[in-house]
Amino acid sequence: MSDTSCVDPDKHHLHVCELKAKELHEEVRKLFEEPPKYACTNCGAKVAHPENVCSPKEI
Repeated sequence: MSDTSCVDPDKHHLHVCELKAKELHEEVRKLFEEPPKYACTNCGAKVAHPENVCSPKEI
């Protein structure tokens, strides 16, 4: 990921990109069980809740 900006740096450790980096695959999988409504403009991850990504954009 070339852009490391995060709209909520205090909770960055809970964002999908950080969970993937730490290889917490089970926890990350749970974030994708609901239909996606947001995409991260940094890493492209698609999730149901904006708080799960660094820079959410509604899709």
